[in-house]
Amino acid sequence: MSDKQTMTLSEVERNIQRNAQTLTMQATLRQAIFNSISEADISELVKRQVEKAKAGDEKSLQFVMKYVLGFGQPITLQQINVTDVETAARISKGR
Repeated sequence: MSDKQTMTLSEVERNIQRNAQTLTMQATLRQAIFNSISEADISELVKRQVEKAKAGDEKSLQFVMKYVLGFGQPITLQQINVTDVETAARISKGR
């Protein structure tokens, strides 16, 4: 028995259109978030986490070590505005 799913061409086209609309909305919402946060806001948030870590808060310590100092897997704050499925697929595969 095969694990493959059979789809008609019209189903594939609907999925592509729906995915493109989702990616466009995600990009719009992501831009709104970026526009709402200033460098000073980020600085204040990080300073709070550092103070909590110094006071013994384990989650704050993990945040500071992992994301601020780069120990463990670092995050990247990257703004990608993708409006087509092919580009999104290529980015998600690291190409």
